[in-house]
Amino acid sequence: MFKKGYAAQGQNLLSKKDLKALKGQLVELFPSLDEKMLDEILPEGQAKVSKLDNRCLLYSCGDSPPAFFDAEGRGEFYPTLHTLWQFPHIMQELTIHPPVSKFVLNGADLMLPGVLVPANGVAGFGTVTKGQPRCIKIDGNPYPIAVGRMLVNQTQMEKLKGKGLEVMHVYKDALWAQCGKVKPNAGFSDDEEVAPCADSKWKPGVASAEANRTAEPSGPAEAAAPAAAPTGTKAADDWSQDDLLDFTFLQAFKQGLADDKALPIEASELYEKHMKPARPEGTTIDVKKSSHKQIGKFLNAMRKSKAIDVTEKKGVIHVSKVDRKHKVFVALEEKFAAQVAAAPVPSAPAAAATPAGLAPPKVTAMWKPSHYLEPIWKAVGKKKDDLYSWDEARAIVFSYIEQENLGKADGPIKMNDGLLTALWKTAGGQKKDQEWPEEVDGEQVEEKLEDRLQQYTTIDVAGVGATTRKGAPVNIAISLSRKGAHNVTRICNLEAYGLDPEALGDELKRKLNCTVYIEDMPGKNVKEKMLQLQGHVDQELAQFLEQRYGITKKFLEVK
Repeated sequence: MFKKGYAAQGQNLLSKKDLKALKGQLVELFPSLDEKMLDEILPEGQAKVSKLDNRCLLYSCGDSPPAFFDAEGRGEFYPTLHTLWQFPHIMQELTIHPPVSKFVLNGADLMLPGVLVPANGVAGFGTVTKGQPRCIKIDGNPYPIAVGRMLVNQTQMEKLKGKGLEVMHVYKDALWAQCGKVKPNAGFSDDEEVAPCADSKWKPGVASAEANRTAEPSGPAEAAAPAAAPTGTKAADDWSQDDLLDFTFLQAFKQGLADDKALPIEASELYEKHMKPARPEGTTIDVKKSSHKQIGKFLNAMRKSKAIDVTEKKGVIHVSKVDRKHKVFVALEEKFAAQVAAAPVPSAPAAAATPAGLAPPKVTAMWKPSHYLEPIWKAVGKKKDDLYSWDEARAIVFSYIEQENLGKADGPIKMNDGLLTALWKTAGGQKKDQEWPEEVDGEQVEEKLEDRLQQYTTIDVAGVGATTRKGAPVNIAISLSRKGAHNVTRICNLEAYGLDPEALGDELKRKLNCTVYIEDMPGKNVKEKMLQLQGHVDQELAQFLEQRYGITKKFLEVK
């Protein structure tokens, strides 16, 4: 909304009452803001509001740059980039690849296919609601490049299709110019896109030495690289993105994944947590710029060479087995011998157990056949109401195919009425002249099988046991907010981990010496409860859950 210039139509100092109400609304929208931060940003007696000719309200202090804006004067508040650069973590974020930033800087709204999925999948985005304020960051730079509001809800977000966020304020727009045309680090330049840069030392009123450099970078690697790299190896100047993928893949299975205890591992986790940190100094790895375009396609290429085995369930790829003596690994060792020798020796990995000696929760995906699959299950002597792993469900279907002499998994498969009804046909959904395939391959059968299975999740917690629930895995959701004049911490999804909110509340009441409330979750026929604790006690709660049950921060979602 600041693509074009604007003019102020009026300006007023905020009264003590209005300032208090404003701060209350800001804390509700951005729980990470505290009174000390707000007193620093909008001190009493100096805070003012300016009304613009585009219906926006700007909130600032004296002659300082605007700190917050109300998009249409209806209580829809957002921090300016100048404020976000001072406090980068007060707002939930979406991360994108650096090349996508040029479209955002040119005024486009953010499309979901350009968003990087966190290592733990779409659950890593946290709770998504339509109209929710979020900022946009690029991978490799700590400072946001834009702020806006979500255009999708949780269900739509999980599909990662279409337009996801409406951009309200972006680097290089008129509001950024009014804030002094500040550049927090060298990644923010006059180029058409924002580049990675690890420098996070910017402070208001202090120009970043890196950001204001006028010298041109000496080469393409320097122009795109973060200021600090995670390893001590030195990459050749002519390395392509394919070379970087090969090298970091090799290093990942030589260092953090040196044995098979961490397998299976999800593709995104392998890429984000093991390959990216292994990249050579002075480089930026971006799989989208490689010939593979996606990490899944890269791993499938490795699978075809038989260096690794992968499994794919509901579109999520896992590396399940690695042959480190395979000729592919041998060839990569020879190709990158100098860089591997120069790489620092990794420190000993942390033990899988928590400080209390408890193993972290074990999460297992299970699948239940729908009624369409019942004839096949009966034909091979299996019960439809039981839960099965993906490999077990797949084996049942291919056992039926071989039993009926229809073919084998690695060859052509003929169709019969049983297979058509189980995997292809839908009740009441056939067109008059519908044609069905007479022969398919194993991949087509697996694809159809996925659509006929219902996902369940089993979470086995130390000292509690295994709990199985319908649906994908969820994290324990912890939200910090205010209720009246009090800070409160709300905890949901405890039942998914086999924890009784009332019993846990009694224990935390004694442990943390705080008031505890139990509330019903909204919605009809919802049995789950929400545990509410007085005060912002998310750190104490996380420590308690880890020590008492082995539930680490990986399984928590704090907002």
